[in-house]
Amino acid sequence: MQDLSDKGSALKAKFKKFQKLSLLLYALAAISFVFASNIPLTIILVVLDIFLETRLYVCPHCGKTLDCRRRVHDDVTCPKCQKYIFRGL
Repeated sequence: MQDLSDKGSALKAKFKKFQKLSLLLYALAAISFVFASNIPLTIILVVLDIFLETRLYVCPHCGKTLDCRRRVHDDVTCPKCQKYIFRGL
């Protein structure tokens, strides 16, 4: 298999950062709901995460939204277009 290009490596790093951000937003939403009983803040945090997921976590080949809970590794393929996400960029 071929090595990742610079664009592929950068995209992989971006996806990993987004997964950490998504986890943080969901954790903050859970904390604000359980401990602070702040329902509007919870809704805002969840909507923000969904918005970021639809805008940032997309396939570079077909532009379709990916599931952010999928593992990020070199050989992952897009479920829509079946191309390698991080290869061939």
